[in-house]
Parts: sequence; structure tokens; C-alpha cells
Amino acid sequence: MTLYRRTFSILRPYVKQLVTASVSAAIHALLSGLMVWMAGPLLMTLFQMQSGPALENSESAIHSSVTPGKDTPIDSELIGGVTSGIEGVRAWMKGWVQDLVQAETRRDTLFNFCWLILLIAFGKNLFNYLQGWFMAFVQQSVVRNLRDRLFEKYQRLSLDYFHRRRTGQVISRVTNDVVVLNESVDIGFNHLVADTIMALTFFAFLIILSWKLTLLAMIVLPVVFGFIWFVGKTLRRYSERTQQRMADVNSVLEEAINNTRIVKAFSMEKFETAKFLRTTREYFRSLLRMTRIRHLASPINDILISIAGVTILMYAGSRIITGAGELDAGDFMTFVIAMFAMIKPVKSLSQIHIKLQEGLAAAERIFRVLDAEEKIVDPPNPKRIEIFSDRISYRNVEFAYNPGEPVLRDISFDIRLGEVVAIVGPSGAGKSTLLDLLPRFYDPQKGQITIDGINIAELSLASLRGLMGIVTQETFLFNDTIYNNIAYGLTDISRDSVVEAARMANADRFIREFENDYDTLVGNRGVMLSGGQRQRLAIARALLKNPQILIFDEATSALDTESELLVQEAISRLMKNRTTLVVAHRLSTIVNADRIVVIENGQLIEEGHHEELLEARGLYHRLYMMQFKNGESVPRPDPDQQAVTQEDRP
Repeated sequence: MTLYRRTFSILRPYVKQLVTASVSAAIHALLSGLMVWMAGPLLMTLFQMQSGPALENSESAIHSSVTPGKDTPIDSELIGGVTSGIEGVRAWMKGWVQDLVQAETRRDTLFNFCWLILLIAFGKNLFNYLQGWFMAFVQQSVVRNLRDRLFEKYQRLSLDYFHRRRTGQVISRVTNDVVVLNESVDIGFNHLVADTIMALTFFAFLIILSWKLTLLAMIVLPVVFGFIWFVGKTLRRYSERTQQRMADVNSVLEEAINNTRIVKAFSMEKFETAKFLRTTREYFRSLLRMTRIRHLASPINDILISIAGVTILMYAGSRIITGAGELDAGDFMTFVIAMFAMIKPVKSLSQIHIKLQEGLAAAERIFRVLDAEEKIVDPPNPKRIEIFSDRISYRNVEFAYNPGEPVLRDISFDIRLGEVVAIVGPSGAGKSTLLDLLPRFYDPQKGQITIDGINIAELSLASLRGLMGIVTQETFLFNDTIYNNIAYGLTDISRDSVVEAARMANADRFIREFENDYDTLVGNRGVMLSGGQRQRLAIARALLKNPQILIFDEATSALDTESELLVQEAISRLMKNRTTLVVAHRLSTIVNADRIVVIENGQLIEEGHHEELLEARGLYHRLYMMQFKNGESVPRPDPDQQAVTQEDRP
């Protein structure tokens, strides 16, 4: 019940539109019922038919059989009262219609009937339009609201949430699951009110016309609703599996597109195609199972209801033919039309439970995302830091992605204002993780990191990350223009500032060579640019932000020598008068660091200057010797060296 309540709580902001749609649906249903009721009086008018003797005799017999007497049971008296009441309602309704259309001649009466039918049809369709329009507003608002909430939630979730899930599954929650839930809202509200009122109206007509025949027809209903409940329960289980298969399709598609270079490099097109076909086949099978169950419900319900209708038609029609019927021809025609007209709303209502179960399965997955724990959040009363003025301190920091598998163990060191500190160590030592803790992409399980003596966990995330500029090995660019990628997130920046940042990053020259220069689209993930060009755009982006603290994580490890020189020169400019943390496999890029911190197996084992660490002949010396077999010192890069004029090409 909590899931039901929470699912429909998303409609609370749209109560006015829902009420308007529901009232319009109710009026549409009542007018549809009135249109059906007109059939009997119209038939009697056209053929100038009167209530026959059989009807009068049968009605007299009914009344006489239920007139209370000294030997009549109390039950007969009650039945007689109910029957008389129903007969009175029927007579009043027929008289009301007759008063509306009655004229001096049959022809004028027919004209009045036609005008009344046109008026009812106009009103019915007008309110049907109003219902559809307001419900469409609610549906699309719900879709937008849920997608917005999911996207905002994704922005608040920490990196480890996404590391444990496939991208296609994450995307599927925003696209496919929201659509499934939207369809349930459509069925649940767009049809619930109108079809319920329509079914009740037709049912009331049947009772008014002949409660005995109606009771006979109702025998089949428990079977129908029992079958509906079973189908809905089964479909909810199948829907969960189907949506998971759809997420798998999205995942395989997204991975194949993003890694298309690798796929082609290894000639794995057939392998990826086979994997995708296998995934779509599983989705197809799952969807077919669900569709088979869903579409089985409608024909079976239709057959059951039709059996009941035909039974009534045979029974009552035979009695009318023999002159023993309780209804005249007009009332019987109205009864038959109302009975078969009730099939459509009842069938629609039977689908509501089924669709709601599919929607609840989607809602459960959506709420699972919305309820996911936000591990990295602002503290209750966050502090702000505008200027970094002293030092960054790691104090006894320990961290593990998985319990019992520590990545960092008891790390302690300082980075003073204006220092360049390099983090060195073998692959898997925890270097990148150490840097990821500073902007609070993750929080350590033990220890703390402080900036100017303030625990970063006490700072607002915006002010903490506002101090920093981050350039990583894998440069992330958006499928947008060069200009927008450099000015990412800065709406009030001048074009001159963007151009100056690009010039400082050694990017302006190659940008100008493009036909549209700064308005050139870089493609998905910057595929239209080379690695060195992408890296220089990332540096220009960091320069434009003008951060006080710089973080470089393997920023040049994937570049060729020429590109590395250009990027290294840009980095040297960016590092000027800033506090910098650098992770690099190429030791030639960090020999000028003020201090080098050596990490192995998550522990800090060495710390000092380049020459000091070489003399210590520890891990740093071993790593250095592996890269430079001759043992000679690497010359210090000249920060004022001239820019390389030969630009790299994509």
C-alpha cells in the first residue's frame, strides 16, 4: 500500500487539473449513458409502439404477487417495495425524456429527438476533449517532473553509485521506466473515472429496466475479476524482468557506441553485434511473455461477458416473443444496448489493474533510485572557504571501496600554499584515489583532510570544489562547441577571456585552423580532436576557472612526445603561483616538484625532493631506474621555453 500511496503522491501538485479532467470525464460518461437511454424512446416514437398487454399483465402479476397480505412473507414485502421503487424511477426517466421531445406530431417529435441527440453528442465530445487535454497536461508534467528529479538525484549521488551500475541501466530509469509509469497514470486516471461512471451508469440502467435480468448477468463477474487479479499479479513480475532486459539493451548499445574505436581496432564488430542481438532476443522473449499474458485477458473477459449477454438476450427475447416479457420493445432495446455498451468500460477497467501493476514495477525501480543513499552531501551548517591561505593536510587517512579491502592505509602528509607536490607509485597503489578524496568525490572511512585547519567534510561542496581545477588523463568533453567546452558552466564570461585561456593552454593556434574556430563542434566525447588537443582544451577550461588548487591526474601519460611538450608547457603556465598536486607515471614530468610523495600498497613509504629520493635508493629510485636505464638525471624543464610551433593533428 505504501508503494501505491507514494506513486500517486506524485500527482498531488496537479490536483486542479485532475479534478477538472475527472469532472469532464464524469460528464462525458453521463452524456454517453443518456445517449444510450435515448434508444428506447426513439424506437417507440419511430414505430409508434405502445406498451402491450403482455407487459401490463406481467407488471400487474408482479405487483399482485408482491402485494403484502396476511400470508405474505416479509421478504416478499421488501422485494415488492424495491420493485415498485425501480418501476417508479424507470417511469420518471421515460417521462422526462418524453417531456423533452414530445411534440404535436411524430415528425416534430423525431426532429426534437435529432436536435437532442446532436446536443448530447456535442457536449459528450466537448467534455471528452477537456478530459483528454487536462490529463495530457498532468501526464507530461509527471514525466518531466520524474525525469528532472532523477537527473537531479544522479547529480547528487557519489561516484561509487555509478561505478557499480551499467550506464544503460542508469539511462533506462530516466527514459523507459518513466514512460511505463506514465502509461499507468494514463490508464489509471484517464480511463478510471470515465469508465467507472460509464459502467455504473449502464449498470444502473440495467437495474432500472430489469433487476432480475441484471442479477442473472452478474453471475459471470466474480470469474472475470478473479481472472483480472491473477493476470495483474503475473504481469507485475514479468514487467520487472522486461524492464531489466530493456536496461541491458541500453547498456550494450551505449558501451558499443562509446567504445567503437576499440571495437573496430580489435575487429570485434561481429562479436558486439552478436552480443547485442543476444540481448535484444532476451528482451523480445521477455516482452512476448508479458504481451501474451496481457492480451490474453481482454479476449477471455470479452468472451465471458458476451456469453452473459447472449444468455440474457436469448432468455428475455424469447419471453417477449411469447408475450410473457416484463419489458416492452423500447425498454428491451435499451437494456440490450446498455448491456453491450457496458462491455467496453468493463474491459477497460479490467486493463487498469494490469497496467497499474506494470506501472508499479517501474515506480519501484524509480523510487529505488530516488531513495538511494547520498553519501557525499553538505553538512547541516556548512562552512564556506573563499581563499586558500596556508596548507592542505592529510591526517591518518584510510579508505576502501569495498569493506575489508583497504586502498589507502594511514596516509599523512601536508601540501603547503604554492607547493607542487607529486604523487608517485606503481599502478594500483592508490594515487588517484588519494587525489579523489580532496574534492570529496569519496569520503575516507578513517582520518580527515583539512584545508587551512578546517575539515573538508565541514565545508560546502560548492565552496570546496570552487577552489580546485582538475585535469585528468581521460579528458571529458561535451558534444558541443570548443568555446562552450572551455567556458563550461561560466555564463557571464567574455569571449576574450576564453580566447586568452586557450592561448595560455597552447590551444588557440589549432583552434584557429578549424573553419569555424571556436564554434567548431568537437563530437561525442571530443572524438573530432586528438588526445593532445583535448587535453589542452581541458587545461584551458581549468585556466579559465582560475583555481587556487590544481589537481593533475596522469594528465600527460597518454600523449606522444610532441603533444606532451605542448601540454607540459601549458601545465607549467597553469601551475604558476598555484598549489598543485600531480600524479604522473612519467617521472620526467615531476622532477621539478617541490616534494614527491611515494605510495605503495596504499601506504606512504617515502617523501622528499627528487635528488633526496634518488639517494635514498628506495622505491622511487627503482621506478626511476626502470624508466631511465642510464641513471642520468633528467634535465629540469625550462618553464620559459618557447612553444612548439608544430601543432598536432587529429
